[in-house]
Formats: sequence, structure tokens, C-alpha cells
Amino acid sequence: MKKIMDKLLNNIRFDKRYVLFSVVLVILGIITGSIFVVILNSTDKSLVIEYITSFVDTIKVNKFNYVDTFKNTIIINYSILLILSVVGFSYFLVPINILILFYKAFIIGFSLSSFVLTYKIKGLLLSILYIFPHLIINILIFSLLVAFTIKLSLSMIKCIIRKKQVNMRMYFNKYFNTLILFMILITISTLYESFIAPFILKFMINILI
Repeated sequence: MKKIMDKLLNNIRFDKRYVLFSVVLVILGIITGSIFVVILNSTDKSLVIEYITSFVDTIKVNKFNYVDTFKNTIIINYSILLILSVVGFSYFLVPINILILFYKAFIIGFSLSSFVLTYKIKGLLLSILYIFPHLIINILIFSLLVAFTIKLSLSMIKCIIRKKQVNMRMYFNKYFNTLILFMILITISTLYESFIAPFILKFMINILI
């Protein structure tokens, strides 16, 4: 297993410029999502509070469906990976990947603020448990993949403009190795999110609420 992982990592290269761009985009998304909750009108805030309260109560009274959560989450995460990957080979459609990454970061920021809105200081701790480490790992994976697709697309566009021969096999191998690694990490984080995080969250909910 270690040899396989070493081989994968050796074949994957991330340009720091594009990684930095993705990280900044994620930070902006989280900030925007957090602010969005604050500027909601009273009716919408009430709906947010009702949803968070319902979610917390579901975990508290042991009605949380772990298996369904895992199935739904893994499908969503794999779908996002697939979309990011396919778009990455579409050259001029890469802005779609940027929008998807921003949206995922926006949701994290929205979730953080929603917990704080509902439970104040206690909500801050609950929100951290809600996103860490699984959602952080996921957003990091999506950020790296977006950085990879931006570099890939720009490199291939330059080759087309300069009429250079494009080694599609090389690009495909790097892409494939990247996806394998990310799918492994996504699977692990989803297992944690579905089966371990709810227990930790329930423990803290019983203490704080």
C-alpha cells in the first residue's frame, strides 16, 4: 500500500500559484457564507435556526441514519470529483470548477454561522465539530483538484495556441493518479463524517445543550 501511495504522490505535481488561488477562493467563500447568514431577514433566520435545531435533535435522540448519510454523502462527493475532473479536460469550462469550489466553501461558512446563530458561543464549538476534520479534508481535496485542473487547462490551451503536440497520455496518467488518491481520501473522510463525527457531536450536544 505504501509503495502505491508513494508512486501516486510522485506522479502528482501541484503548482503553488494555482493552489494559492484555490485557497484564497475557499477563504472568500467561507467568509461570504458566514456573512450571508448575518444579513438574512428575520424569517429566513428563523428557518435556519429551525433546521439546525432539528438536525441537533435528530442526533440527540438517536434518529440519525448513519448508513443513508454515508450513501448520500459518498455519492455527492464522488459526483463533485467527477464533475471537476470532466470539466478540467474541457479547457474553457474551468470557471465552472471555480464556481463549484466557491459554493462548497460558501456552504461551510454558512453552516458555521448557522450554528453560532442558533446556539451562540456553544454553537461555535458545535460548528467546529461539525466540519472538522472531514469537511476540511474535502474542501482541501477539491481545492487541490481545482488547482490541478486550472494548470492542466492552461497548459493544454498554450500548447494548442502555440501549435505544439499535446501528450494526452501524460496528462491522463497524472489526472488518473490524482483522482485515485483523492477518491481514497474522500472515502475515508466520508466514513468519518457518517459514522464517527455524529457520535462525537452527540457527546458534545449532551454536554452543552
